[in-house]
Amino acid sequence: MTQLREMTRKHGEKRDRKRLENDGLEYKEETESTSLAEKVLVRKKRKRLPSLERLRHELVYQLRESLRATQEKMNNPELTLAERHHWTQIHTYTAQVLNTILRDLQLKDWEKRLKELEQRGLTYKALPTR
Repeated sequence: MTQLREMTRKHGEKRDRKRLENDGLEYKEETESTSLAEKVLVRKKRKRLPSLERLRHELVYQLRESLRATQEKMNNPELTLAERHHWTQIHTYTAQVLNTILRDLQLKDWEKRLKELEQRGLTYKALPTR
C-alpha cells in the first residue's frame, strides 16, 4: 500500500512561493511588535533588458572582433592551406552578417531622418532646387 504523506504547513508555503514566483510575485514577511509575521505580496523587480540599439552595437563590436581574429588566422603562414581556406570561409560569412546588420542600421537611420524631415514639412517637393 502506498502511504500518503501529510502535507505540512512548510510544504504548502513552499508550493505557494513557487506559484507566486512563476507569476512574478514573492512573499515578504513583515514582523510587528506583536511578533507575528504577516505575509505580504510584493511585486518583484524585473531585470531590465538591454535596448535593441545597445544589443546591435554590441553585436557589431563582436563581429568586428571576430573579423579581426579570422583575418589573423587567414594570413597566418604557419597554418596549412586547408586551414587558411577554412578561416577565409568563416571570415567571409562573418563579413556578410556584419554587412547585413550595418545595412539594416543605415536603413533605420535613413527612415528616422526622413520622418524628421516630413514632420518639419520638408519633403522632396518642398526642398529648394539649386
